[in-house]
Amino acid sequence: MPNHKTLWPKLLVAALLFAAPIQTQWAEPFVYQILLAGPLLFVPWGIQLLLLKGSESRTGVLLYLIPATLLLTAYCLPSGYLAAGLAIPWLIWVSGIAWTVLRQSQPGTLAMKLAFVFLPVAAAWMFADRLGWQPLGFDPLIVLLTGVHFHYAGFALALVTALLPDEKWKKRLSLGLLPGVAGVAAGITSTQLSGPPWIEIIGVTIMVLVASVLAIRQIAFARNQNLSSSVLLSLGALALLAGMTLALLYGWRFEHQWPWLSMPFMYASHGVLNSLGFSLLSFTGYTIGPSR
Repeated sequence: MPNHKTLWPKLLVAALLFAAPIQTQWAEPFVYQILLAGPLLFVPWGIQLLLLKGSESRTGVLLYLIPATLLLTAYCLPSGYLAAGLAIPWLIWVSGIAWTVLRQSQPGTLAMKLAFVFLPVAAAWMFADRLGWQPLGFDPLIVLLTGVHFHYAGFALALVTALLPDEKWKKRLSLGLLPGVAGVAAGITSTQLSGPPWIEIIGVTIMVLVASVLAIRQIAFARNQNLSSSVLLSLGALALLAGMTLALLYGWRFEHQWPWLSMPFMYASHGVLNSLGFSLLSFTGYTIGPSR
């Protein structure tokens, strides 16, 4: 288990995200900072938490730093061919990680495998964002937020599920992750193509149910940890519950209209709760916790 000293590099990365001259073309700066916190902070942190073989070797660090630095540079440039080209190495790197995890001989939990499968999907949407490409006619903001979605509702949620010590609940939640995360994406795509709204409603509802049970199980696990870890894990779980409540309300907007529940409100509240709330607090809680 990583110790307290490993938190310092993560704080430096967080400071770098605020200092970098990121080009904010489709949304407010903090949305881009949340997006980039995924690959630059939570992905290497998550690999370290799961203690994957070779994750802490010098070669592994170097192979990570090169595509990560190029990706950050891509977001310091306007969208276009150059920015998209700089995002490609990251897409290749996470695809290689996903392939390695899927084909490793030792059995891994479904949640762990899903966490790394979601990363190439997130990277593909980041590539589309840097290219200025709008698949299926999606608004550039939706392209940007889809990259955010697969880092947090995808990678981070699946990874924290994999960290749960209760194998029974870990398996049950893992079986709900794929239809939940993929269902939300399919529902949004269906809505974009003028399909029936119930597809998005069902996808969001499954996602919220899985995340809510995970939050409850994380609070139960936190009771057996030291005080600092317990507080962080519990607060992270509460942030997840709050963020997913907003997601449920937004998903049901076709049946019930709430004027205040706009897209800017969602990425300012739901997005922050899932990233700085759930992901940051939970990852920190697992880092300083003595046992799993």
